[in-house]
Amino acid sequence: MTGPAQPSDSPDRPRLLAADERLLLHFRPSPLLILFHRQSWWLIPPALALLTQLVFNRLAASGRVPWLTDAAVAWLAFGLAWRIVLWLARAYMLTDRRLIVRTGVLRMAGAEVPLHRIQHTTLTRSFIEQLFNLGTIGVTTAGADGPVVNLLMVNDPDAVIRRIREATEHAAGRRAFSSPPLSHHPPIIGLAGGIGSGKSEVARILADLGCIVVDSDKEAKEALDRPEVRDRLVAWWGPSVLDASGRVNRRAVADIVFASPKDRAALESLVHPLVRARRADLRDRARAANAPAAVIDAPLLFEAGVDAECDAVLFIDSPREVRLARLKGRGWDEAELARRESAQLPLEEKQRRSTMTIVNAGTPEALRESTARALANLTGTG
Repeated sequence: MTGPAQPSDSPDRPRLLAADERLLLHFRPSPLLILFHRQSWWLIPPALALLTQLVFNRLAASGRVPWLTDAAVAWLAFGLAWRIVLWLARAYMLTDRRLIVRTGVLRMAGAEVPLHRIQHTTLTRSFIEQLFNLGTIGVTTAGADGPVVNLLMVNDPDAVIRRIREATEHAAGRRAFSSPPLSHHPPIIGLAGGIGSGKSEVARILADLGCIVVDSDKEAKEALDRPEVRDRLVAWWGPSVLDASGRVNRRAVADIVFASPKDRAALESLVHPLVRARRADLRDRARAANAPAAVIDAPLLFEAGVDAECDAVLFIDSPREVRLARLKGRGWDEAELARRESAQLPLEEKQRRSTMTIVNAGTPEALRESTARALANLTGTG
């Protein structure tokens, strides 16, 4: 079957590529697309004709009906030849700048998506695709309701998705790391992203690189154990928010605030000032420790207005299916993730308001490299 190739130096390099554009993948769908794609409606008329001929052979004394068989065979041959031509005319290309789909025989058509606009990739498999290790890859951009590009019946789709994500990560890195260094030293950097995107892992990497990291989520949880906070929560929502030991049951509180914007705002007005007070001298602490930057890892950076305390915001971008796989360890499913995220700003808005983007869709080493490059750019040491 036709699989991904890497003809970067091929003599038949597509003419539509720029001279300095590097070709990463160039391939066609599996030949099985000819027979099993949903548009193979042309199989129905000859199949019905041949079935009718079989019935005549069984029931009619005259035997076969020559014109019916000939017409069915001719139609089948024409349809098969046309589908082969369409298959030969369909090409998929991945470069270091964009993903390209080219189709059409009588009229050239297709689509292309700049890599920096790719937000998610999806993989679907029909029964036939599962049998032959094929898959259809959908590519979604920010603000789109569904895939803007589909790669049909791709051989070894998991490998192709990995290459797309790697290329997307590198493209995002090139765009993100063009920002000028910050004027404040050491800068205060906030972290934002979807639930399960890897913000905590980026925070750990930045700590390894010498930054002072404040875990606002941890500090907010610690604030819930303060007697005055606990008493206020019981006054609001009753003793059911306490566990058997008399401490605040964080899961019970989470269920309340994610179901009610009014209750969420009340909790934030109670806890956020306490957490903010502990960040008041953050820049001084980073300067005293000779740290390259101070980092705020806050679960609701924009929603709580914490971005106003930051000189820059790093947005950690990770495909939804990858985030959901990570969150299954917490016992979450798709519905729970959707419920939680519906109470937050849309991811597109968070990314728009951020200074730079780090794509977390590859290996831990790639994430560490991207994070180190982002820090070097923001601090002017890169």
